[in-house]
Amino acid sequence: MNDIKKIDISDSVISQKEIDDYVSDQLDMKSSFQAYSSSKQIKEGDYVNCSIVKYESDKELFSSDDECLYIDINNQSIVVKSLIGHSKGETFEVFEKVSGHEYRYDITVKNVGTMVTPELNNEFVKQNFNEDSVSDYLESLKKSLDTENKGAAVLGARNDILEKLIDKCKFEMDEKQVTDYSVSIVNSYINEAYLYNKDLKTYYTENLHMSEKQFFDSCYQQGENYIKKMLVVGALAEHEKCSVDEKELLEGFKLKKRPSDEAYTYMEYQFLTNAVTDPYIIKDDE
Repeated sequence: MNDIKKIDISDSVISQKEIDDYVSDQLDMKSSFQAYSSSKQIKEGDYVNCSIVKYESDKELFSSDDECLYIDINNQSIVVKSLIGHSKGETFEVFEKVSGHEYRYDITVKNVGTMVTPELNNEFVKQNFNEDSVSDYLESLKKSLDTENKGAAVLGARNDILEKLIDKCKFEMDEKQVTDYSVSIVNSYINEAYLYNKDLKTYYTENLHMSEKQFFDSCYQQGENYIKKMLVVGALAEHEKCSVDEKELLEGFKLKKRPSDEAYTYMEYQFLTNAVTDPYIIKDDE
């Protein structure tokens, strides 16, 4: 690793724009729905409070009695598009075909309105962040975001170092191992798709903007790259004679007992990654 240059992250501090954006996001998260005083047809820019039940062949797949949806004409959701033009109190059906499956949505419009964002003041920060004043909150927030930012910079530096080392190495890959890990990555995307109430194909098409080939190629490449990183870290740890003490490892992860073998292996990998890359990262004013 003698030809790997050190990465200086000592100047990675949070900017005022990042603080302002974070505060804005927090205020948006605390926004509350306010119904219009009079009934009107749903249009772009409205928020709609509605109940939704999703069926396939009369079998209920999903139901929610309190959905709050933002009406954006660029949203590809058939449910969002179907709401335009309807009014409070209306109930209607929408049908959708996805990957050979036909779904029916029963939708009832409960209210149409807008979202009201709270004001950042002393009362708000006392109630939501346990701080006495806005100035105290912003000071505490800056310290917290600075810590997160430096942590992210360290992770980025570690990844850059490993990527540079991977480019310099030749590998004999275990195809079954790569495939198995790639499958676990696909499964993680299936779980993500479920959170969006979508099947995998709809999710990677609409949310990731990928074709089927692009998606599965990406999952395989991610799996292959992860295995390469593990091999590089293992070789460096052996060369540098780095070892893992179980007691120290459990204390570092704040665990009282040893986890599953899979989780323990991942913890070992993280520990050894830190050990072999730290000498090449300049933090603070080192």
